[in-house]
Amino acid sequence: MKKVFYALEDLDKRCYEEFYLSEDLLMEHAAQELSKQIRKRLKKGKKILYICGSGNNGADGIASARILHKDYEVALFMPLSQKSQMAKLQLKRAKALGIKLLTHLEEADCYVDCLFGSGFKKQMSEEISFLIHTLNQKIGIKIACDIPSGIDVDGYIQNEAFNADVTVSMGALKEALYSDIAKEYVGMIKVANLGVSRQVYETNSDVFVLEKEDLKLPVRAKKNTHKGEFGHTCILSGEKSGASILSATAAFNLGSGLVSIIAKEIENIPPFLIKTHHLPHNASVVVAGMGLGEIESELLYEYLLSHSKPLVIDADLFYQEVILEILEKKKNIVLTPHPKEFCALLKLTNLAQISVNELQNHRMRYVKMFAKKYPHITLLLKGANTLITHKEKVYINPLGDTRLSKGGSGDVLAGFIGSLIAQGYTNLEASIHASLAHVLSVKKMKLASYALNPLDICEGIKWLQKK
Repeated sequence: MKKVFYALEDLDKRCYEEFYLSEDLLMEHAAQELSKQIRKRLKKGKKILYICGSGNNGADGIASARILHKDYEVALFMPLSQKSQMAKLQLKRAKALGIKLLTHLEEADCYVDCLFGSGFKKQMSEEISFLIHTLNQKIGIKIACDIPSGIDVDGYIQNEAFNADVTVSMGALKEALYSDIAKEYVGMIKVANLGVSRQVYETNSDVFVLEKEDLKLPVRAKKNTHKGEFGHTCILSGEKSGASILSATAAFNLGSGLVSIIAKEIENIPPFLIKTHHLPHNASVVVAGMGLGEIESELLYEYLLSHSKPLVIDADLFYQEVILEILEKKKNIVLTPHPKEFCALLKLTNLAQISVNELQNHRMRYVKMFAKKYPHITLLLKGANTLITHKEKVYINPLGDTRLSKGGSGDVLAGFIGSLIAQGYTNLEASIHASLAHVLSVKKMKLASYALNPLDICEGIKWLQKK
C-alpha cells in the first residue's frame, strides 16, 4: 500500500526548507530516474526525441537528454518557449553540449513527453492538442515525465492526452494518475526519488493505492475447527434469483462456513447453499440488493433494519428511498455501487445531482464528498480503478481487469465482501481484500478478454494462495 497525494508543491518546498536540497538537485534526481527508465527499455545508440514544455517538466526532460547525450542519439523538440528559470538553465547546459534542437517532429525510437506536469490546469491549445495526437500515432516507446500531458491535476482529460507506455511520477504518486480516464494513458507507473527516500519525502496522506501484495486471504491455520467458526453469510434474493445464487456461491468459495439464500421461491440452487424464508438467528452478515427488484417494505424491514448485523448493500437498493433509512439507522454498512447507482445515491442523499459522465470525470471528488457526510460507512465505488472509502480515507485498487466488465461480476464481489465480514474482517478490511481477490482471481486465467463469466471468478478464487 502506497501513499497518494493530490499535489506535491508542499513536499518539494519541505525538501528546500528542511533538508536544504536545491531545486537543481531535485531536478537532477528526477532526470536521472527518467533516464534510468529509458535505459531499461532502449538499446544504446537508438534515437530519443524529448518533447519539452516551458516549465520545470520541460526542464526535467532537457536534463535527461543531457544525461543520455552520446549514449543515444538525442534530440529536443520545444514547441513552447522556456519560461521557468530551471528550464532556461537546463537548455543553456544542453546547448553547451551541442544537443540537437529540432524545429519540427522527427521519427524516433522513443518519444519522451515533458510538455506539462501534474499541476496542469489550463486549457490546452489546439496546436498542442494536435501535437499530442500526432505523437500518439507514432511507433516507438512512449514515456511520460511526471504525468502524460493532457491529464489535469484532477485526472480529467479535456480533449487529448499523451498515451504513455510508462509514466515516471516525480517524488510520489498523484491522485490524477488513478482516475478511470487516466488509466488508458498512464501505462506502467514508476516513482522517481528526489534526493531523499520516499519515506522522508512523503508526509501524511488520506489516499492510498493498493498493491497485490496487500491481499490477505482467510487462510485457515487452526486444525480443530467447525463450520460455525467461519461465519454465516445470508444473501437476500429477489426477482432475479441468479444474482443471489452467484453472490452466495462466491461467499461460499471465499470461505464462509455457512451461506443461506433468503427467498420465498427459488430453484436450482447448489447443494452446498441453504434455502430459508427468514433471517437465521446465527446470521453474521446480510448481503442485499443484487437482482432484488421490488420487495415488500415489511420484508425489507425484517431483513435489513430489524437487527444490528452488518449489511452489504448493492444494485437495486440504491434507487429506492429505503436506502436513506438504512443510512440513518445503520452504522455497520458496506455500499458497493457502480457509477450509475452511485449517481442515484448522491441524488437521494441530496449531495449532488450529476450525470454518470460528470462522476467519471471527477470520481475522487464525489467519493470524498460522500465520505465526509457518511464517514462511518464503507463505500466501494466500482470502476477501472475501484475506490474504497471509510472515515474519509480513500483506497484505490488500480488492478482492475477489463474481463470483469460482465453482468454478475458485481454480484460476486458483494458475496466476497459478505464472506470476509462473516469471517471476522472489519467492513473496510473486507472491502479492500475482497476487491483485491476479485481482480487477482482472474489475472492468471488464460481466457480471451471477452470470455469470462462470473462463475470463473468464483473458481479462480480457489487458487489465489498458490504461488
